[in-house]
Amino acid sequence: FYRRDLKETGGGRVTELVARPLLNLFYPGLAGLIQPLAGEMAARRETVLDLPFFTGYGVEIGLLIDLAERYGIGAIAQADLGTRHHRSRELAALGGAAHQIIRTVLTRLDEGGRVKLADELPQTLLRFDPATHAARAIEEPLDERPPLRTILESP
Repeated sequence: FYRRDLKETGGGRVTELVARPLLNLFYPGLAGLIQPLAGEMAARRETVLDLPFFTGYGVEIGLLIDLAERYGIGAIAQADLGTRHHRSRELAALGGAAHQIIRTVLTRLDEGGRVKLADELPQTLLRFDPATHAARAIEEPLDERPPLRTILESP
C-alpha cells in the first residue's frame, strides 16, 4: 500500500507512539504495516469511489481501517517507494496529528459497535502554553467526507 523513509528505529514518532499501538489493540492485522501513516498510496478507482475519507491526519488510518474491514487485510499490499526525506516537527506540534488519529480510530470502533462512546469526541485539543502557564484550546477539526460515488451520483 505505501511506505516512507523507514529508519532502523521504525516509523515516525506519531506512528510508533499512537498509530501502531492503536492498530495492535484494535486492528492487529494492520499493525505489521511498515509505514501506516506514510501519506503515499495508490488504489483502484472503483475501490476509492466507495470509501469515505477523513480529513487531516485521519485520512490514512481511516482508509486503512475501511479497506481492511471491507476487503480484508489481503487486499492491502506494501511497496518500497524509496527514501522520502521530511523535516521532523517539534514534539508539541505532533499532538494535533495524534489527536486526529485517535479520534479517527475511536470513531470507527464506535461505528462498528466495538466500543461505545458516551459523548461526541471534542474537536479541540488543550495544550500547555509555556508563555502563560495555562492550557489553551487548539481547534483540531476532523471531518469525514462521504464516498465519492455518492457525490457523483447525487442530482
